Amino acid sequence: MTTESDDVGPEVTLEQLVMSSRPNFRTVEDLVSSVIRNAIVSGIFKPGERLPQDRLAGLLDVSRMPIRSALRQLESEGLVELHAHRGATVRSLSPEEISDLYEMRILLETYALRKTVAAIDDDQMDQLDVLAEAVEAPHGGLDARQDFYRALYSIGNTPRVVSTIMQFRAEVSRYTTDLADLRSRTHRHLLDRVRLGDPELAAAWLEAHLRQVAQELRRQVAGKANGT
Repeated sequence: MTTESDDVGPEVTLEQLVMSSRPNFRTVEDLVSSVIRNAIVSGIFKPGERLPQDRLAGLLDVSRMPIRSALRQLESEGLVELHAHRGATVRSLSPEEISDLYEMRILLETYALRKTVAAIDDDQMDQLDVLAEAVEAPHGGLDARQDFYRALYSIGNTPRVVSTIMQFRAEVSRYTTDLADLRSRTHRHLLDRVRLGDPELAAAWLEAHLRQVAQELRRQVAGKANGT
């Protein structure tokens, strides 16, 4: 099995992200939160980087108030740290925190995948095939991956399980952009196991994949902390 970033996509600028997001939201608050969240998750803003609140307000054509509100929301999601005198920065994770997040992902996602495999029907399998094609297309990006995993885990699972999985994925995705050179057809490989109809086989493959990604992320984060 080849290690891959499960959230790597083509490079996109902050300006492009704002333009593509604007038509999709009815309220300013939702737009601002989504743009900043996606900018962090997709790696536009890196771990430890200060978030340019004035620039964001200008690009989004909003006052500082919805920016501050969005940052408080993202702080509660574990993506942002707020500082009294330094403003807001993208939250950095230690190797130990990455280990914890991936252990939780393994427990929850293998649980959810077993239920998905037990409940999935042919129409849902066809839908996931289409979504996997969108993820692995040259233009596939963050939204396509979110759609794929949300659809995958929504089969046979409750909304609470799905939302928790998506939050865990968001917390580590800003680190997986560094694994761009290790991309493979992970979504296809996963669906191949789902299609076999064996929940334990699918869960075992997913666990092995997540452990391999976690090991690589820990190595990279530790290396950066040591200046290597």
